[in-house]
Amino acid sequence: MNIIIALLCVLTNQVISQTEDIFPAKILAQQTIISENSDLYVTCTTLGRKKDSSVHVYLLVNGCGIQNLTQKQDQSDTLFTISSASLHHSGNYSCVYSPNHYTLSEVAKKGDDIIQILVIANFLPADISIVGSSTVHEGDYVEFQCTVSQHLHTLGGCKFIYAYLRKNVTILQVQVFNVSQMLTTFIIDGAVLRDSGHYSCIVLPSKCFYEHEHTVHGTNKVFLQVKGKAL
Repeated sequence: MNIIIALLCVLTNQVISQTEDIFPAKILAQQTIISENSDLYVTCTTLGRKKDSSVHVYLLVNGCGIQNLTQKQDQSDTLFTISSASLHHSGNYSCVYSPNHYTLSEVAKKGDDIIQILVIANFLPADISIVGSSTVHEGDYVEFQCTVSQHLHTLGGCKFIYAYLRKNVTILQVQVFNVSQMLTTFIIDGAVLRDSGHYSCIVLPSKCFYEHEHTVHGTNKVFLQVKGKAL
């Protein structure tokens, strides 16, 4: 649906750019970087601009209308909400308004200012490799390296995030991923036969790790002692 709107926006851009009753508005956003599936809130303001009793306010992304709401005479701010924002909601946001109603595809002007909104992925596939041979014996030390080759955006510019080591569909280990080095390491110390399988790595760009973060513990602890086999 968004692709269709974008194509229609491009086709009508030259015609609508000559429209005299679509005016730029200002845009405000509390957060410009959010995590995937979060709600995005954007405010379009016509303060000191409109003269009509009510106007139609349009929210645009990359110059194309995606939402519109009616703003009453006694209002100057219109709040737009995008629920459960996905990655394709990243882009350049702006606002316009008009006393007349237009379809979203007809609105192709830009507002007074532009805010760049970035939606950060919750889970991102990463590259995994085995240091050394992929065939080992019981008791051997195994080291996996998890890396990301592409530029990695994190929530709030985090320097450290989390990474999962998965065997088939099961999460085996959680480690801290160094964003500056684009690397983390997983260790299996003393391999056993059941460790055979297909491994993969996933990073969590929207989950920050704080070096001195408060750790939540369970309600109690249990101690397990492993002994050798009885003779």
